[in-house]
Amino acid sequence: MNKYQDYIKMNGVVIYQPDEGLGYDFETTYTEDSTRVQSGVMHATPMFTVEAFSYRATWVPAARMREILQIAAKGSPFTLHYFSPYYGCWRDDRFYVAKGSLSIGRLEYRDEVFENLSFNMVGVNPIR
Repeated sequence: MNKYQDYIKMNGVVIYQPDEGLGYDFETTYTEDSTRVQSGVMHATPMFTVEAFSYRATWVPAARMREILQIAAKGSPFTLHYFSPYYGCWRDDRFYVAKGSLSIGRLEYRDEVFENLSFNMVGVNPIR
């Protein structure tokens, strides 16, 4: 690890770092009465916006895969340490994973490796 570089962590554990950083999305939820009229104009009342990140890593060793899955695969919120483009800094906040996928690469005894792992992490708390 480089002492000048911060790392993505889940519940304080430095996880296997993604191949090319995290993908970033944000999603706004609107009130039920929000609509687009026939002229095409949107009439909407935003309620809140959350950050979301996509994680993708390849050739993940079994021990590192286990670390990630034991935190992310339960569907329960966890603390993610990440760089937020919205806030412009490294921070900790609560996220959850609803669905993920992986492909097995090699299952040689004591040298098991997974070809890829991907999942989306969605913020529990809205951005302020």
